[in-house]
Parts: sequence; C-alpha cells; structure tokens
Amino acid sequence: MSQNNTPSPLRIPQISIQDKSKLSKLQQEFNQKTTLIDQLKQDLAAKRESMNLAQKRIEKELRPIIKQQLEKRVELAKLLDEAYALPIFSFREKEKLAALIENITFDLIVNYERRDMVELHDRYAEFTYAERIAYIKEDEEDLDKTIVDDVPDADNTFEDLDEFERIQAQLDREMEKREQEKQNRQKGRKTKAQLAKEAQAKAELNNISKASRRVYTELAKLLHPDKERDETMRAWKEEAMKRVTQAYHQDDFFELLRLQLEFMQEQGQALDQLPDERLEYYVKILTEQVDELKTELQEFISGPNAGFFTRFCGTPKQMDQKFKSAKEDLSHELEQLKHNLRSLQDPQIIRVLLK
Repeated sequence: MSQNNTPSPLRIPQISIQDKSKLSKLQQEFNQKTTLIDQLKQDLAAKRESMNLAQKRIEKELRPIIKQQLEKRVELAKLLDEAYALPIFSFREKEKLAALIENITFDLIVNYERRDMVELHDRYAEFTYAERIAYIKEDEEDLDKTIVDDVPDADNTFEDLDEFERIQAQLDREMEKREQEKQNRQKGRKTKAQLAKEAQAKAELNNISKASRRVYTELAKLLHPDKERDETMRAWKEEAMKRVTQAYHQDDFFELLRLQLEFMQEQGQALDQLPDERLEYYVKILTEQVDELKTELQEFISGPNAGFFTRFCGTPKQMDQKFKSAKEDLSHELEQLKHNLRSLQDPQIIRVLLK
C-alpha cells in the first residue's frame, strides 16, 4: 500500500471481470445484493436526514407560531375566568362557561405542559387535575386486570356445569392432554435426517458469524496503525479502524465488505478470486441485511413516526410545500384566536358563544 496517497473513496463491493456474462450465478447474486443494499442505505439516509431537517424546521418555523397560539389560549382562559364573575350570566350559562374553561386549561396542561394552568383548571373542574390523572391511571390498571381476569380458568368453569356436563368437559380435557403429550413425544423422536438438517443449519449460522469475523480480522490487520511510520497515513488508518469496528459491532456486513474491497484493490486482489463457499456465506449475510434494511424503511410507512414523516418530510420541494401549508394553517388559527379575544371582550358575545 502506498504511503504517499490515501486510499480511494469507498465504493459498492462488486465482482467484476472483463466479460460480465461469465459471472457465475452466485457472483451475480452477490452483485445484486450489494447494489440493493447500497440503494436501501441511501434511501434510509435520505429519510433520516429528512426527519432531522423537519425537526429543525419545526423548531425554527412553526414553534414560534405555536407558542403565540398557546399564549392566546392562556389569555382566552383568563378572559373567560374574569367573565365568569359577571352578574349577567345565568346559572346554566355559568355551567357552560366553567366547562369551557376546564376543557381549555386541561388541554394546555396535558398537551403543552402548562402547569401554570392547574390552579385555574381546578377552580372550575368537578375533579382536580391530580384526581383526573389518578382516575385515568386507575382505569388503565382496572382494564389490565379485567383482561387477565377474563381469561377462563379451566377448573373454575366446571363449577357452573351440571354433573353430566362436568364429566364430559373433564373427559374432553383429558383427551386434549393426551393428544398434547403424543405431539410432544413425536417432537422428541426426530429422524436422523431432521437432526442432520438442524446440525447443518447450526453450522451454517456459525460459519456466517465466522465469515463476518474473518473480514473484520483481515481489515484489522491491514489497518493496524502501530507499524505505520507516515503520520498522515497513521491518522487515516486510526479513523478507518474506527469505521471498521463500528460496522462490525452494528452487524453492518456491507460496510465491512466495502472497506475490504478498498484494501483488496490496493493490494492488487479482486473479489472474483473468492471461493464459492465463502461467497455463499457472504450472500447469506447480505440477504439478512437486505431484510433488516427493508424493515427499517417500512417503519417510515407504518411505524410510530409514520404520521410525522407523512406530514412534514419528503423531497426538498415536498417539504417546502408541506411547511408552507402548515405555517399558513397555524397563522390562520392564530389570527382567529386574536379575533376571538377581541370579540370576547364584550360579555354579550360570550353569551352568544355559550348558546
């Protein structure tokens, strides 16, 4: 390896020969898997970057408007609180006014952590905020207990049957038990072929792990910085070794192969020299990595953050449009709040609202 030049940029691990038609089926599958993984990784990286950018844009572009809205809702709750003491409202109107104040303050406390609204909420609510939270937790615990209690107990169900039904149920239960025992015995009587197949599968998993460790070990030897005299190259090797170690611990076999390719080419070696047995293990690992990456991508469609991604993320053009629409909606709501606050200075308008 040259000490004067750092290695070339990382590329997709591909097996290449002059006549591509002569690639074996296994070599072609290897190339397909690595190409697909590279595409999936780029797609994942783009989606993650989009999520990060969206979160930053929310803080910068939307959060200031949301904060203004919150302050106006607080003003609204206080305005209604002041209006409640006025003598023009009937008993029924005051009930509605109290319910309105309770709903506004509860939303501010629960969804926006405005703990300063707790006192105002408790002044008008039948149950204090602390009591409501306690009731919610108690209901959740009762629901969990009900789910467990609803599971029928085989012994207790017999108590509700007459004598004949009780005997019949007991016989059915014993028959099910014998059938289960029979199935368990059959599971224990595995044929030599089944045992051999399981042993082979276990050996393959072990070999896959060995293949991953083999690549890591080879790269660790190539990148060992202690014997490197060139300071620039030593620093590069130390950084590259960090990437190799990170890829190994993250089970990112694709990245290990990509780094290995870089150094194999520096040494005049090529991936087409890999024996089929070793290449087959590589394909197995790459197939698993394809499935994992596809699962990660699916999370953006059906995972817990799918709603956020749909609402705010996408291509730069899509994001610009989504944020423009979100800002317009929030600004419109803010102006409506301001208008309502001005109008509700008149107690008669409040009476109209309550009706």
